[in-house]
Amino acid sequence: MQFVRYRRPRGPCRLGIMIAGVAYDLADCYQRHRQSGGVAWKGVSAALARGSLRALLAAPGIEGLLEALRGQALTHEACALRAPPALCAPLHDPGRFIGIGLNYRSHAREIGQPIPTEPPLFAKWANAITGPYDDVTLPAYSQAVDYEVELGVVIGRRARQVSLQDVMDYVFGYTVINDVSARDLQFRTGQWLAGKISDGFAPMGPGVVEKADVGPLRDLVLETWVNGELRQQGRASDMIFDVPALVSRLSHLMTLEPGDVIATGTPPGVGMSRTPPCYLGDRDVVRMQITGIGVIENRFVAPS
Repeated sequence: MQFVRYRRPRGPCRLGIMIAGVAYDLADCYQRHRQSGGVAWKGVSAALARGSLRALLAAPGIEGLLEALRGQALTHEACALRAPPALCAPLHDPGRFIGIGLNYRSHAREIGQPIPTEPPLFAKWANAITGPYDDVTLPAYSQAVDYEVELGVVIGRRARQVSLQDVMDYVFGYTVINDVSARDLQFRTGQWLAGKISDGFAPMGPGVVEKADVGPLRDLVLETWVNGELRQQGRASDMIFDVPALVSRLSHLMTLEPGDVIATGTPPGVGMSRTPPCYLGDRDVVRMQITGIGVIENRFVAPS
């Protein structure tokens, strides 16, 4: 089951669900459920009206809704979308958007860095998030914009000081993230933030796939193509700190909330590691894929 946000011809993005290749409007499905006498789940209606997956995951009635969706008790052809939806970023308003640096052994080696003993952390913010197929404007103040395919982890329950044994109970699902990075800004100081936070620097999607519908994480293959050329390819088994380790560690540093996003690092093949470095330019198309989760594709354009 995959949660998406999509655009109608007019109006804001709405929440949808994709099951067995069919897309449904969640608000329409819920309204039909209520009109037929179905139970009201607390907080669900307000979250659907906002079109916010973060708000939906935080709603007190989320477990009832999820159970009904998993049993296909809410989905009906009356609320199915008649055409393939134009997708927005599936989660546009996370309370926290946490990035992990140097988390693949082979990526650390390719850029000549030692294997970290603790995961390097940085932040991105909601302004960086854009849709899975939207154009990304290259900032005029950078000449070294790079691509990084990453597995995105979406938190489903409040997590504070969670043990490794229990941590996966707090993960809701996964998405594809391009952690776009302006390298000339990233390394001007010891903090990476300046290279990570430009508008549109986190294409995300195409949806958030529930964890039960994703195979073993270590078997996931992450790939990037630039203008049709394969640039990145790696397996999640190459992670230095796997998903349980990252979520547990972070939960001991801060309280994680439903809808928080963690970008878990990138495999080798980034533009700055090539000889000579190969950064993104006007009209370059970056396509990223993670097995079992989906594909995003974004065109990078010069500022007007």
